[in-house]
Amino acid sequence: MKLKTAILTLGLLLPLWGFSQDDGCLKFKNGTFKVTDPETKKVCIITRKGDTQTERMEDSDQTYDFKITWVDNCKYTVKPTATTIERNRDVLKAGILTVEIVKTTDSSYTQKVMVETNPKFTRYDEVYIVKKKEKKTLD
Repeated sequence: MKLKTAILTLGLLLPLWGFSQDDGCLKFKNGTFKVTDPETKKVCIITRKGDTQTERMEDSDQTYDFKITWVDNCKYTVKPTATTIERNRDVLKAGILTVEIVKTTDSSYTQKVMVETNPKFTRYDEVYIVKKKEKKTLD
């Protein structure tokens, strides 16, 4: 009887534990983030809102927009918009990117990036939340 109770309890708790893992990803669906390219060491600022992601390198005013499709709470695909393709046809070389959030903290997440046109390619990046600057008031 104790074994049946233990199995039933475990069967009920495991799915809940799995859902709680996804909850850590929810806070990264919208907001402003920064990631450093491991090769060039350049910093990219990412702004994500709804189904749109805008990317800009820190030293540039040029922006690129992407359509985001969330597969689940911790995985999404990134596809360039028509306007972005017009500005830079090179974005088509990678095809659709799949990004999986594999680890979260209070201020960052680790992403696993997979490239449609190169199935052997996988890259891991640490992505940090960019906190909004508080406006100072004059007293």
